[in-house]
Amino acid sequence: MNIELLKSAYQDNEAVKAICDHMAARAQNQNETMLHRIVMHLEHDGWDFRKDDVRSALRQLESAGCGRYVIGRHGWKSRFVWAVKSQLVSAAASGIQSAESLEEDETEEVVVDEGLLEHTFWLRPDFAVTVDLPVDLTANEAQRLSDFVRALSFDE
Repeated sequence: MNIELLKSAYQDNEAVKAICDHMAARAQNQNETMLHRIVMHLEHDGWDFRKDDVRSALRQLESAGCGRYVIGRHGWKSRFVWAVKSQLVSAAASGIQSAESLEEDETEEVVVDEGLLEHTFWLRPDFAVTVDLPVDLTANEAQRLSDFVRALSFDE
């Protein structure tokens, strides 16, 4: 990882700083951060970035060696795959944490997003549907969701 490039991006780009600081505030490290979800989280944190601004910031984090930005294709969403501990990127960028401490620990548990599980359903061989659902989804909520999807069809 290029710590100097990370520090420079953190100082010069508000979106990079916002992403790093958001990750520092999370309860657990993330393995992947979905583009649409980080945009939503940053809005919740009071930031007003366009999706392109966030995408560019993730590209800068990629250039610094923090991970890899993966463009969504074939039903998969655009996402950032972390190569380092996502919670510590902010501390490393501000000089509080060393670059070595960012390396992923093989035994550490990582989550895609707290409280949510991402489910992918292959509706057709060339079309996948992805939905984020709470880890504690109840049978009643599942039934309501099923009823909603059933109502979408135009077939009798």
